[in-house]
Amino acid sequence: MLGIIALSILTGCATTAGLLGVGKKDKEQEIARCDADSDKKPLAKWSAISGILMERKLAAPGQPASQPQRLRLISPVAVAAQGNDIYIVDGAQKTILKYDRATQTIRKFISSPAIDMTSQIYLDRALSIYLTDTRNAQVQQYDIDGRLVQTYQNASELPQPGSVVVDDGRGEIFIADRLTARILVFDRGGLIIRAIGADVKENALRFQNIVALAMATNQLYVSDQLNKSVYALAPTGKLRYKFGNEELKQPGSVATDEFNRVYVADLADNTIKVYRGGELQTTVGEPRDPAKLNFQLISDLWISDGFLYVADAASASVEILRVVPPCL
Repeated sequence: MLGIIALSILTGCATTAGLLGVGKKDKEQEIARCDADSDKKPLAKWSAISGILMERKLAAPGQPASQPQRLRLISPVAVAAQGNDIYIVDGAQKTILKYDRATQTIRKFISSPAIDMTSQIYLDRALSIYLTDTRNAQVQQYDIDGRLVQTYQNASELPQPGSVVVDDGRGEIFIADRLTARILVFDRGGLIIRAIGADVKENALRFQNIVALAMATNQLYVSDQLNKSVYALAPTGKLRYKFGNEELKQPGSVATDEFNRVYVADLADNTIKVYRGGELQTTVGEPRDPAKLNFQLISDLWISDGFLYVADAASASVEILRVVPPCL
């Protein structure tokens, strides 16, 4: 693991500096204020991590400063954030980058040959990172310092892990398998406690192609691309309802906010469709979008602390959007 790298920004490149809130009193007041039009405009442009970033290693005492090196996001395929920490998986560079918005520094957090364009991550409440490793049929858990602390695997039951989420309250890890199209639930010791979507009985819940998971309070969301639907389940696996089959063409990543809104990436047109209670509220990123947002290839969504992070692999950027509170 590399040491912390001081970050400066080339002229014209977007930064996350606006997230710091220093001298941003007006923006802080704007965040706290609900918006009467938030059903149609739930997201607003805020900032982005994109383009070429300049990095400079801290010099040892008495040593001359090193020449700045360029770090370029090539293909950000996944993102997770909590507080000041933003983790970006760059599939092309086989690296997880960690950006600290408090100190505006960036460093390589984890580098591995197993990281590729299909890698996904999850960040739990204790700041552990869970990384899917499809090639080796496992999910690896790293602590806040990047040390491997646990591996979740089962060669016969979990041949192609594709997505992972954690229920912090129950201490359970949900891993979706691409090949078997079901979800295995592990305890923190790495033992399988149950499977979701494995019942072969008539009319039982079955998935076809799970591409993403999202965890809200006492609710699991499952994005099924072939079924063109998102399923809302109890953590036990019981189906509560499904939605999106009338609007979604190619559902991808899913994220939820504190206002019970569900954001679903539709890869058919690279828009984000926003639902509430299973009903479509609006579509973000379409030509008529009032927020004038545009995406090229949405590879992941993550919501934390009032911001939606959108990893866009084609534009080599992570867009950071402010979540506009609804007026209830």
